[in-house]
Amino acid sequence: MSSMRRLCAGFAICIFVMAMAADLQAQNATSGGDIGPGQEAVQKVELDNAQARIAEWDTQLGELEDALGNSEILGRVISDGRRTTEQMAVATSALRNLASDRLKRLNAAKSKLGEPPAEGQDEVPAVARERERLNQDIAKVSGLIKQIELVDFRAAELSDRLASLARERFTRRILGRVDVPLDPSIWGDAGGEILAFPSMVQARYSNLEVQGVIADELSEIAPGLVFLAMVVLAALVGGEVVVLRYIPARWKVMPKEDRIALISGTRFVFTALVPGIALLIAYSMLDSQEELLKGSMGDFIHQCFAAALFLLFVGASVRSVHSPFAPTLRRSGTTTRGARVVGVASLAVALIFAVDMILLQGATTLGTSLNVALIQSITNVLVISILLYICSLGVFWVHGERVRHEFWAKLERRSRRGLKAVAIVLPVLMVLGYVALARFILENLIMAAAFLTCYWLLRGFFRALMHTYLVQPDEPKDDSTPDTVHGTLYFWLRVTIDVVMVIIAIPAAVMVFTDIAWVDLISAGEQAFIGIQVGGIHFSLRAILLAVLMFVIVLGLMRFFQRMLSTRVLPNTKLDQGLQHSVSAIFGYAGICLAVLMAISAAGMDLSNLAIIAGAISVGIGFGMQSIVNNFVSGLILLVERPIKVGDWIVVGADQGFVKDIRVRATEIETFDRSSIVIPNSELISNRVLNWTLKERSGRGIIKIGVSYGSDVEKVREILLEMADKRREILSYPAPQVVFMDFGASSLDFELRYFLRDIADVLAVASSIRFELVQRFRDDGVEVPFPQRDLNLRDIDKLTDAIREAGQGRREPARDAQKHDEPDPSASDDADDIGEGAEKKPTPPSAAKDVSRDGDAAGRSIPDAGGDPDGDAPR
Repeated sequence: MSSMRRLCAGFAICIFVMAMAADLQAQNATSGGDIGPGQEAVQKVELDNAQARIAEWDTQLGELEDALGNSEILGRVISDGRRTTEQMAVATSALRNLASDRLKRLNAAKSKLGEPPAEGQDEVPAVARERERLNQDIAKVSGLIKQIELVDFRAAELSDRLASLARERFTRRILGRVDVPLDPSIWGDAGGEILAFPSMVQARYSNLEVQGVIADELSEIAPGLVFLAMVVLAALVGGEVVVLRYIPARWKVMPKEDRIALISGTRFVFTALVPGIALLIAYSMLDSQEELLKGSMGDFIHQCFAAALFLLFVGASVRSVHSPFAPTLRRSGTTTRGARVVGVASLAVALIFAVDMILLQGATTLGTSLNVALIQSITNVLVISILLYICSLGVFWVHGERVRHEFWAKLERRSRRGLKAVAIVLPVLMVLGYVALARFILENLIMAAAFLTCYWLLRGFFRALMHTYLVQPDEPKDDSTPDTVHGTLYFWLRVTIDVVMVIIAIPAAVMVFTDIAWVDLISAGEQAFIGIQVGGIHFSLRAILLAVLMFVIVLGLMRFFQRMLSTRVLPNTKLDQGLQHSVSAIFGYAGICLAVLMAISAAGMDLSNLAIIAGAISVGIGFGMQSIVNNFVSGLILLVERPIKVGDWIVVGADQGFVKDIRVRATEIETFDRSSIVIPNSELISNRVLNWTLKERSGRGIIKIGVSYGSDVEKVREILLEMADKRREILSYPAPQVVFMDFGASSLDFELRYFLRDIADVLAVASSIRFELVQRFRDDGVEVPFPQRDLNLRDIDKLTDAIREAGQGRREPARDAQKHDEPDPSASDDADDIGEGAEKKPTPPSAAKDVSRDGDAAGRSIPDAGGDPDGDAPR
């Protein structure tokens, strides 16, 4: 993992250095600074040859204007003319920039000579000669710039005219309606001409002798073509063997999805990319020769190469996705039988489409009748529509499979519906006579399906390859890196792969599906990279990428130093944890501000313009950002003044817990239930906050205890102090003390007061002491009493008679109770009511329980009450 990080860091530094060098070079090129004598000589030579180039351009433009003036304009003329004007526009732009730079330097040199002398004044002869030479050069370069602008204007006009003609022809060709031939004889004649294609080719090219320049060019590139043909055959034959027999052992232990992606991607690379690249190299070798690909024969060879390339990619994609004869390697949602049916049907569609491309160009080359091309298009579209409809049938696809991702299952269902709709619409368009439109839809549909399938296979292959060798450890059991690190690394590597593939795929798709040339794509890329000027601000992709890279590098360095500060520097100091967190947080905020400022500066923006932004922000602060700024400023106060810090035990209102983090807007508190409370910083500044650990961690604990009145108070004091002295969490100074608080209603109230080393242990220490006190009091006979209450009753005779009538007591105990219970003048009126109503209603059960309890208390002695049990001692 460390080597991978070093590789990424080195790659980022290289990109940064290259971008800085390119930026400095561009600044030097546009700043009008001094250049060397060699470069100035090169510029002068190029400007001297500019007249010849302008004359050549004028000739080409004149020939193109004459060709466009004819009644019949061939398609080759339009395509070649657009290519010529596009190349001319690029060349004129470069030459105009060179001339403008030369003119700027000549004017700068002339300004150094000063103002020309007034009339009647003489000038130094050498200065006069130099001034005259500079004026001649300035006039020459100015005239050259005007000629270049005129050529550029003519080229732009012709380019617009050619583009308009191409659009008109395309619209007329696509939306043009023809009469579908229904006469069987026409179909028979056209079929006979199609079957006669081989004999027509043989008759035309059987006596062809390759000699002269063509023979020399072929003999020059023949060894390379033979070698490339062998490469194509070896890749096609040996690719399947290499993939299926020599699978790396590591792939076998990977998850099923990664294993299948690796195998299918490797199969696609060997059977599509390698032979495809070989075919492209072979075609470029043929195209590099001037006489080999001229005329209609060159177009036919070009179409054959395009058909072979298409067939290679589609065949490899079908084998990799559907895998008709190896169901375990299937990546699509087809059944085992459906994989064979859909795979064979897809291969048949690709084969028909490739043969149609060759036959259509061959018919144009051989000069066959229009009915041949029409019937060929109708037949191919109908057959392909039937095959597409078969591929879209749901009987060949798996339904409700839980192993596959829901997104892909939904995409397959919708794709099958769209495919079925296209398979129905295309024959209808054919019957209505819109053959070209149906063919256009079919061609783009097949090309889009092939392109997206190739993109999806390569994307999955690169992801699985990266996950296997860069993210997944060799031995997962011995890997100490947490899964979250692997997940984060995997996520960012996937994002990198997606970005790179999209950057590559978009230009390729534009070239495949449009008529835009490679020169136009390069020009558009350069324009986006160099940028545009909007007012006083210059926007460019290079500046944006440089700003992003600068921000990432600076922020990464600041985060690295912040981590070093938090883990290695601050822990070795005598600063407490809260102050360490404050220093680290302030350093992190400063790093973010520095990264933002450097990124803005790298993007080419003037930092003085930030005053406008600051003014806008201040207006926003005045209206809608008061609470945010209030919390932000409060957070800064908390970090600087530190009334609370990380690790403190605080109480805010009804909430309490430990401070986990102090952020810009709010502070996070972790309660004792392990839940988190986010409190805005302004509340911690403006409201009352109880901080148990602001100055130090020590704090006082109190245990309240009550004993009965008959207990030995000195014995209780000794026991409590002994419990406190043997606890290591309790400080010996200040010493623990026992405070006799009060004579309670039922007990003698004491408090054990002590100071803890860490206030966080207050609950645990108090609970442990209480557990030990229960056992110690029980062993030493110290009673912890229940609450006691004396009850005085009046008119006891009436109550006794009522009890006797109910058969629940004897008269003698009642009389004894009467002797003990003297009338109390302070008795409540409720007691009188009870006595007076005893004859009218039965005595409540609670009154009977009180009498019984009073009698029991009178008949026994309480050992811990002290004194005579019949006395006035509290019970």
